[in-house]
Parts: sequence; structure tokens; C-alpha cells
Amino acid sequence: MSLKMIVAEDEQSFREGIVRLIDWQLYGIEISGEAANGREALDMIISDPPDLLLTDIRMPYLNGLDLIREARATGAQFHTVLLTGYNEFEYAKEAIKLGVSDYLLKPCMPADIIRVILDVKGKIEAMESSGNEVKALNRTWKRNVHLLKNQILSQWVQQPLMPLENRSIAMQEVSLSLGNGPIQIGMLQIDSGGSTRAFETMQDLELIRYAMLNITGESLAPLYGGKIEVFRHDDEMLWIGNCGPDMPAWQVEQSLRTLQANLEAFLKLSISLSLSSIQASVDYAHTGYQQALSAMEGRFYQGKGGIYLYNESPEKSTSRTSILDDAYLHRVEKELLTFLQNEQYGAAVDVIEAIFGYIRDNTRYTKADVVLRATGLLLELQKFAQERSAPSIEWQDSVVNGVDSIPRMETLDECAAILQKIVQSIVEAVSKQKTVHRTVQATIELIKAKYNTNLTLELAAKETFVSNSYLSSLFKQELGVGFLDYLHQFRVEKSKELLRESYKIYAVAKLVGYQEERHFSSTFKKWTGLTPRQYQKNYASKQA
Repeated sequence: MSLKMIVAEDEQSFREGIVRLIDWQLYGIEISGEAANGREALDMIISDPPDLLLTDIRMPYLNGLDLIREARATGAQFHTVLLTGYNEFEYAKEAIKLGVSDYLLKPCMPADIIRVILDVKGKIEAMESSGNEVKALNRTWKRNVHLLKNQILSQWVQQPLMPLENRSIAMQEVSLSLGNGPIQIGMLQIDSGGSTRAFETMQDLELIRYAMLNITGESLAPLYGGKIEVFRHDDEMLWIGNCGPDMPAWQVEQSLRTLQANLEAFLKLSISLSLSSIQASVDYAHTGYQQALSAMEGRFYQGKGGIYLYNESPEKSTSRTSILDDAYLHRVEKELLTFLQNEQYGAAVDVIEAIFGYIRDNTRYTKADVVLRATGLLLELQKFAQERSAPSIEWQDSVVNGVDSIPRMETLDECAAILQKIVQSIVEAVSKQKTVHRTVQATIELIKAKYNTNLTLELAAKETFVSNSYLSSLFKQELGVGFLDYLHQFRVEKSKELLRESYKIYAVAKLVGYQEERHFSSTFKKWTGLTPRQYQKNYASKQA
């Protein structure tokens, strides 16, 4: 490494000897200035600060020590070697205070000057190397501290406080933006289920998750007074924030709605949020996380795109009957199979609706419970279809193949749609040789003509000159599906044609009879297992 040095010496011959008799370039030293007095040297230092200053103590206008003092006052940083005579040791104490690196006793030989200067140069290089190492460590720390914070917070939500564990110390060590007071744990979930099918690449998904956490931190910072950390726990996106024990519920809800609006505005995605109750401190992060998970279960019953706050339910907290032992469900499922055997298809459709109405009214059952019971019923229906020789049912359809589809369902309505579709498929398969009732056929023609209007059961009944209840029952008996569900399915099939032609989703919604894009998207996913965007991307990839 090359260093710059200024030589300040009032004796011209001695100064020129230092500068010209030694090949300083050979030793990695560049003479950046020669000064005959302290004032000249000070101007040089201010103009172009050196690494090294070799200066005499006694000089005109400004002595060596005053030169060092005034130069340092300007902010210049350099190392100094003093040239001193036998009778100038009274300055030694002050020189030490000024941080002088070394001194040379005049008169001195070139070899002595080289030895001292190179010794100081070696110290500078060692300090520079050490400083670079510290800077590199700091850069590494700054680069990895986010990952370390995430790991610590993920561990806290994953397991309860361990014996002898002190989380306050951990918070200080990694500079977490949290205090020792009460906390809340929140969770975010993309309403497509976080499935990679909704994104072209895993990188797209990771960028979305990164953006979600950033938006969350900024949106909720005012609610928690800046004391908030956002982090990942496996594929879950969470936040933890310090809150007052008496934080108003309206303030929390307002902040969460603002967050949800920001996420949807910037990312064009529907996001569900859940929030735990207030916990005493970060020591109870695990409990808060479990509550946020429990609150997110509300999404299964209430639908996507909501805000779910944890509410301790006595019914859920006490021991409960297994869904497999539920007497009502056991009875009505037997009735369903009996109705199908007797070709009472309208009654069978009504039973499906009754089953899911009962589950919706008895929310003590978790999503896992419902999936377990629905899977068992689905297997019974498939067995029934095989016994009745209905091989034409397209079991590989993304919805009809419910053994695979049910566990992926995000809401109770989507789960119900699978079983409704299967019953409908069974009816279609075993009734292919039959002629459809003329009233139902007339209604189907009406749907084909007016599906993109505000068509209702009441309007269809008027057009076919029958009562609402009669048309509804007849439709279920003949087709194994209700009027409204048939209308939605027809609209979905029409929308597929437009999606394949790369129409915008909001435009497709309008063209097939939906006033809101959100309603169209949820209906499309209910009957196909895909969002319109996923369907469009899948079709495009197959054509490529």
C-alpha cells in the first residue's frame, strides 16, 4: 500500500536531503509536499491530507506541535514523526498527548529516517488491515442479522419458553424492535392458499412474500409504536408487536383493515389476516402463535379475505365429540345413499345442503375434522357410482377427483361444492338414457340465452309458468343440482372460453353475468378448484 507524506523542516539542506537522497517510491511512500515552515505545512495538510507528517518541532510562524494541534482541529487524521534536538525533550509530554507516533533525534542518518518511517508505515498498514476486517465483520453482521432475527422469532413461536432462557437478552443482542411489555402475534395468508400454482416461479412467490412483510411492518408500525417485527416461520408470514394492555379493539381493527387494503392495492391479491389475544410478553409468543393459527381457522367457515381475531370459545376449549362419532351426520349420510339408490336425486341434493348447513352452524369442528368426514363420504359416493356402473364419470376432473381436492380446499363452501359436483356427476351418468323434463329443458334453454343477465330462480319460474319451489325441486331431481348452482356452473364454463382468449378477468366477470370480479373469482374457484388467473396461466403454458 502506498502512503502520502509531507515533510516540514525549516533547514533547507536537511529538508532537501530527506526528500531527494532517499528513494521513497521504493518503500511505498509518496512525498506529497515540502514545507519550510508550519504555516505552509498547515495549508498543505488542509488542501490534501497526508497519511504521514514528518515535521521539525522548531519552525517559523507555527512550531511542529502547534501545527499538529491546528491540523487535527480541521478534522485531518494522520500519523506524525517528530524531528527533535537534544534540548527539546521538554516537548515530549505534549507530543505524547497529541498522539505522535515516533521521533527522530537530529542530526540523523537516512537509514535512521527510513527505519522509523517504515516502522510507522507498518503500524498504519496493520491498523488498516484490522479496520478492514472489522468493516467486513460489520458488513457480514448487517447482511445476516435479519436471518438471525427471523430464526430467533421463528423458534419463539414454535416452542414455549425453555428453562433458563432469557429472551430479553436475545432481543438486545440482535437489536429486535421489541420491548418487554405485552405482545400480539398476527398471521397473513394469501387467499390462493399460498400455492405455487398461483405464481409463475418460486422466485415470484418469494418476492410477493417479501413485499407482504415489508408492507405489514410499515402499515402496522403506528399501531405498535414502531415496536414490531415481521418474519417468516416456514411458509407462514407473521408479525409480533408490542401493545398496551388496554389497546382499543376499534383501533386494532381499523389498523388491520388499513393493512389489508394496502396489501390488496399494492399486490393485487386477496389476503386474510388473523390476530392473537394480548400476551404478557415475548415469553408467551408460542401461545400467541397458536391463537393466530386457531383464529385463521375462521377463514374456513367465514370465507376468504377476512380479518379473524382470536376469541376463546368455551365450546372449543372443552372436550368434544369426534366428528366421526357425530350421530346426526351418520344418519343423514345414510339417507343420502338411500336417496341415490332410490333415484330420489332432489332429496339427495337437499341432504348435501343439510350436511354442510349443519357443519356451518356447529363450528366446533376444525377444518381437519371436516376434511376427514368429507373424504369418508366422498369414498362412499365413489363406491356407489362404481356399483351402479357409472364409469363415464370424469373422476380426474380437478373438482370431481375430490380425494385429492378436498384437503386443498380453503373454505367450507369449496368443500361442499366438491360433494355437490360428485352427486351431480352421478345423476348425469345414470340418467343419460332418460329424457329431461320439458320444464327443466326450457329452463336450461333460458339459462343459455340469459346467463349473462341478472337471472334468478323467480324469473325462470315465471318464464316457465311454474312456482319457484316446484322448479327448484324439479331441477334437483332431474339434474342432481340446484338451479342457482347450475347457473353458476354454466357461467363458469362460458368464462373458460373467454379466459382462453386472454380476456382480462374483470371483463370476463362482466361478460358472464357477475357485477364484481371478487364474486366471479370465488365462484370460479369453487367449481373448478382454480382461480381464473391460475386457469388462464395453465392454459397458456400448455399452448406454449
